[in-house]
Amino acid sequence: MLPTEKQLPISWSLTTRAFIGVSLVVGVVVGAIVASFSVTVRRAAADAAQHSLEQSADFVSSSLQGQRRTLVGGARVFVQNPNFFSLVASQRREDVLDRAIEAAEQIDADWAFITDAAGVLIAKSDEPEVTGIAMGHVPLVAGALGGRIPSGFGASGDTMLFQAVAVPITAKRGAPEGVLVATVVVDSVFLHDMKVATASELIFFTRDAKGRDHPAAATVPASALDLTQFLASRADTVHNRNGEAKLGGVSYVSLGTSLTTAGGEDVGGFVVLRARADGAATLVAFRTPLKIALFTGVLVTLLATATVSRFVTKPAQLLTAAVARAARGDFTQPLPPTFKTNGTPELHELSSAFNTLVNDLRDKEALIAVSRLAPSTAALPPADAPRTPRGVRAIGAGVTRIPLARQINNPGLVFQPGSVLASRYTIHAEVGRGGLGMVYRAWDRVIDETIAIKVLRPELVLADASAFEQLKHELRIARRLSHRNIVRTHDLGEADDVPFLTMEYVDGASLATIIHARGALTRAAVLAMAKQLLGALSVAHDHGVVHGDLKPQNLLIDGNGLLKVTDFGVARLVREARSSRYKSEPVDSTNSRVRLTGAVVGTPEYMAPEQLIGEPSSRVTDLYAAGVVLNECLTGNTSHPADTPVAFVARRLGPDPIDEGRHDLAKHSAAPHSATADIRAIVESLMNPRAELRPPSARIALARFAALG
Repeated sequence: MLPTEKQLPISWSLTTRAFIGVSLVVGVVVGAIVASFSVTVRRAAADAAQHSLEQSADFVSSSLQGQRRTLVGGARVFVQNPNFFSLVASQRREDVLDRAIEAAEQIDADWAFITDAAGVLIAKSDEPEVTGIAMGHVPLVAGALGGRIPSGFGASGDTMLFQAVAVPITAKRGAPEGVLVATVVVDSVFLHDMKVATASELIFFTRDAKGRDHPAAATVPASALDLTQFLASRADTVHNRNGEAKLGGVSYVSLGTSLTTAGGEDVGGFVVLRARADGAATLVAFRTPLKIALFTGVLVTLLATATVSRFVTKPAQLLTAAVARAARGDFTQPLPPTFKTNGTPELHELSSAFNTLVNDLRDKEALIAVSRLAPSTAALPPADAPRTPRGVRAIGAGVTRIPLARQINNPGLVFQPGSVLASRYTIHAEVGRGGLGMVYRAWDRVIDETIAIKVLRPELVLADASAFEQLKHELRIARRLSHRNIVRTHDLGEADDVPFLTMEYVDGASLATIIHARGALTRAAVLAMAKQLLGALSVAHDHGVVHGDLKPQNLLIDGNGLLKVTDFGVARLVREARSSRYKSEPVDSTNSRVRLTGAVVGTPEYMAPEQLIGEPSSRVTDLYAAGVVLNECLTGNTSHPADTPVAFVARRLGPDPIDEGRHDLAKHSAAPHSATADIRAIVESLMNPRAELRPPSARIALARFAALG
């Protein structure tokens, strides 16, 4: 019984402690914030200004690099004209001058000039009369004559700063016949664009031979003298260092960058400026609103603390009591649906996780309880031990099923304890037999782990190469399944013409053995079985894998109460092997297997009606088989008993076969009719002979069973 409000009243002492504690913490935090706010404002203003300066300087540098790329691209296109190369080689000055003027116009340069192969000036677009100047020693020209495309900055006097690129004039495989140099002046138009883009002030300057800086262009409205004095006051901070200086009575923080020639000589640079008061004023404007917000936050926090403490403490205490019961081993009372988390997502998630855990442990306990009387797979029962569940009348000439031990008489499948298979697997004991072969518990000497080995009958696999390849394909698909309720298949191998499968070893009993030992199972066990079986099927179906041969023999219950579904990926091999083996057999009413309209019925008790008439396995046939298995759990008997194959098929394909299932459920159920009515309703829907009326998916059927828990 869950605690009530009277049993677990709200702990007001806890609420009070939380209230006082939060109040003290918030008060200390607010005081510290207010006390350090002035220092923080100054520091934040400096950091913001520095960061802004760095971004602006990077943008200006990137723009200069973009301007260089534009000049280089235009010059390279211009010199690629073959006629231009021959014209420069002929050194007809008037013609070369025309081409220099044309180059300046096309490249959008302020001026351009052309030299010969020795670096001697032939023509300059803005000074037509200048010629014959030796420029081979200039790094810009020398680099181009060496086959490179150098660039750099230069200065003309103290007031002009320009950017220049040089492109060699060459034939396809010849030495440079000359050099084309294109130049762009850093002027007020460029500075205005940079100011708009960066919201910063700019000063470009030149540097003379004595290291003195002279303003070349600026966006700051100041006289040349003021600019010169400003540059002088921060002369030691030009090389990528920030400094502070006054200009026109305003204090600026600044960041300077040097500009060099193609040879690395320092000829000038630029300075990015921000008024220091701009950043501080912006932050100071928030001081009063911040104080108001902080004190308002204190009040809201205190009120919220009191409210949250009250509404969180109660459900937390109820949850704590439920956890304590679970810790004592009482899994019968999860939190009820009426448990209120008062809109707290964390408590809702925690309570949901707790209920899931308790339900899972309760299901395991139910399965552990019903499997205690059943023998484990650690040792195989005697060969003549009865294997048929209670009340089952087998299909065939007789009324009892031939024991599996007598069905397998192939010495190649029998391994004695201590035998080694494939030089790797040490056989410990036989744990099961079936239509495909025998199952052993073995020790994998490579990975030091106990595994299960299913030794396959060679005539089913190796007689047809396509069957072996098909089995490998099916197992590759099945190996993708990773779920706690699915037996993991490891590998497919062959040794001395003996094919075998290695898989996860489950130390437990099969459902068939449990039903034989106990008969009908309890309601709790059936619910646990249904949820775990349908959970495994939902994962398999989501991966596009259909089992196709579900039956109690393929369902194992381990010592921890976990249901394990085995033989995913091999059911198709069973069907195809049986089909090929019985194609040549005559069909009569005494044959232990019935072939109807092309379909071979091997274990027909668990096959859907559509499978009996030849349709392939599908998700809904798996659901039908799951329904028959759960029906057997409820009643302890297989549904639709009959003495002959013909009678069985007639009964299964009759006008209203589901009534037979209802009769069996009502007649043989161990629990009272009312106690299992909800389970029986879902089982009947799974066993509906019309595929379209069954639940559309295993996940939906799982949700219906989970709702009953």
